[in-house]
Amino acid sequence: MRKEKLIVLGGVAAGMSAASKAKRENPNLDVTVYERGGYVAYGQCGLPYYLAGYLKEAEELIVRQPDQFREKGIKIYLHHEAIMLDPSSKIVEIKNKQNGNLIKVAYDYLVIATGADPICPDMQGTDLNGIHLLKTIPDGKRIHENMMQEKVQQITLVGGGYINMEIAEAMLKRGKKVTVVQRPSQLLNTMDPEFGEMAAEILKKHGVTIRLEETVRKMEGVEKVQYVVTDWQRYSTDQVIFALGIKPNTSWLKGSGVEMTEKGAIMVDEKSQTNVANVFAAGDCATVFHRILNKQVYMPLGTTANKQGKIAGAVIAGKNDSFPGILGTSIVKVMDLAFGKTGITEKEAKTAGIPVKTVTVKGQNHAKSYPGSEKVTVKLVYHRDSRHLLGGQIVGPVETGKRLDVLALAIFQKMTPETLGLVDFCYAPPFATVWDVVQIAANAAD
Repeated sequence: MRKEKLIVLGGVAAGMSAASKAKRENPNLDVTVYERGGYVAYGQCGLPYYLAGYLKEAEELIVRQPDQFREKGIKIYLHHEAIMLDPSSKIVEIKNKQNGNLIKVAYDYLVIATGADPICPDMQGTDLNGIHLLKTIPDGKRIHENMMQEKVQQITLVGGGYINMEIAEAMLKRGKKVTVVQRPSQLLNTMDPEFGEMAAEILKKHGVTIRLEETVRKMEGVEKVQYVVTDWQRYSTDQVIFALGIKPNTSWLKGSGVEMTEKGAIMVDEKSQTNVANVFAAGDCATVFHRILNKQVYMPLGTTANKQGKIAGAVIAGKNDSFPGILGTSIVKVMDLAFGKTGITEKEAKTAGIPVKTVTVKGQNHAKSYPGSEKVTVKLVYHRDSRHLLGGQIVGPVETGKRLDVLALAIFQKMTPETLGLVDFCYAPPFATVWDVVQIAANAAD
């Protein structure tokens, strides 16, 4: 009896989650993974901490080696990239990047988990040495090799989102001088403006130069980058890292009939299925349902990639699983503080036309009677009429960041501030105040 073939394109978070789940649920599946890079199953989010020196080798980010998957019956081919899909014949054309050979692979089920590529602006000088993007282990190694040169002292980070906030701290730890330049008027643009101001304040306190509302026009230098030119100034620099977002790696799907957004994200349903029979998609190349905005969005997060991949694998194996959607829960460490958000912000509510109220409070991470008590800021967004919690943002010492998960669960369960304010939370002076700061915020909602 012929085994059904599952072909997985992409071997990082979503791809390996799909392959592993499908094989575990249905051992009779013939599972093969094609990965365009040289690694599978590694934590891309840890790359800034490799740059900071917390890891000696970037390979320490690898969770499992290919042979570990092969032992489970999953075939893996590295340096293989999909270049064409023909759903009518259930064929994927794949290129071996090492020798250029093309192969045609038949499938019964297909999971597209080809991820996304960092955006590099089309401008003069981006081909100079010392200009980088960060997404993969090889990217991290190139940045590391360049930054460790003694003459590399001034680092310019273009973009003020999560990745560059982490890289800024990494570079400071390495003794570098750091400048952040970006077009928007606030750092951490996915949060409300007051939180961006807090991030800028703590970075400035540690010596980072912040340049907001400036547009980078070009890079200048002889062989290597020497200057960043904006619409305001010309900055001397030794290294530049662009972190301006990512774009789905799906251009190879044009003409395949797979439905995508204008920006190339593959449209999927709650089962990670595309509009094409037996073709699934997951992770940074796919959309996901947002529970508060009530629509498909492109919001690439590692947590979502793993969940979508798991759902795809389960459905392919015959399960009736489905993914309920996301809240966009995310968190980042900026120096000594955690900045996190879940659900929607006040400005997102305004854009979406959702009538909301908000409340912001400042409290302590634990009782002042125990050493180390520090300030925590919590902002809640809730529906003006139903009073359901719709969003939460938090800033405080790193260990308080997991309070964000409390807010995510409350929003997921459509709790109101009144309900959240009476939940039986734990208390002892080393861990919280008698009314936890989350409940103080909930009880302050009018």
